[in-house]
Amino acid sequence: MAKMKLATRAIAALVTLSILLISVHYASVRADDFTNGAEQFIKSLAHDATSSLTSETLTEKERKKQFRGLLKSYFDINGIGKWVLGRYWRKTSKNERLEYLVLFENLVVGTYANRFNNYKKEKLTVTSSSRRGKFALVKSQINGDQQKPVRIEWRVTRPNVNYKIFDIVVEGVSMIRTQRSEFSSVIRRNGGKVSVLLAALRKKTTKSNQK
Repeated sequence: MAKMKLATRAIAALVTLSILLISVHYASVRADDFTNGAEQFIKSLAHDATSSLTSETLTEKERKKQFRGLLKSYFDINGIGKWVLGRYWRKTSKNERLEYLVLFENLVVGTYANRFNNYKKEKLTVTSSSRRGKFALVKSQINGDQQKPVRIEWRVTRPNVNYKIFDIVVEGVSMIRTQRSEFSSVIRRNGGKVSVLLAALRKKTTKSNQK
């Protein structure tokens, strides 16, 4: 569980850094409707995140509610949750899958929402974008006043008519691969039992809700 906590903190830092954006600047524009639309989608996320999550007057409960709304609007949260569970998804019952997806969403909300309390003004510059299969890869960098620019790649898909973020890669570190590795480690250390992971997620999300 110590490794799980470390991985969760690392992912939280990556996600928080990549969403805390005060303005978006475009260094170049590509000629593809799908990738151009993905760039606009990231710009919309930046605007909505800063306008709805960074107010000092928000209570913890209100911020979590706002964050959950953004999460559902901008991220393929169920698709991410399923991918993160990997091959163990096939070993779960219908009820376990339903509970897992709820717990996974609650984990993300409980871990990340209130990190917006420490918001700092950042600038996101989109440097390029390309298409790789079903994904638009929107490359960018965040520039802070005192910080070295941080490279961020947004992996955006469009499972239906709406764009969704499937992964965030910060300085080469994938959010979903990191979480998948940690969940798999927990399950393997406990005889391949997904029920152990579910119990750990229940405990963690309950603790987060009590804060």
